[in-house]
Amino acid sequence: MEEASTRQPSGPPSELKHVSKVVWELPLTYKKGMLVPARIIANKELIESMDAGVFNQVSNVACLPGIQKYAYCMPDGHFVGE
Repeated sequence: MEEASTRQPSGPPSELKHVSKVVWELPLTYKKGMLVPARIIANKELIESMDAGVFNQVSNVACLPGIQKYAYCMPDGHFVGE
């Protein structure tokens, strides 16, 4: 079991913007190197249950060379850390 001090905090980051009923967006300013915004498709309940790894992972995708328009995370987005 993970130590509490190494566990990533749960819940959405403060930069997350609600775009529409089920679309949420992390802006380019969320992480250095993002080339496109990151969009998460989920309702509020799902967003609030996602851990920090989900937001980190989709923002990493937004940094990949050649990506265009948006990086997307579907409603089943989850993160399995070590």
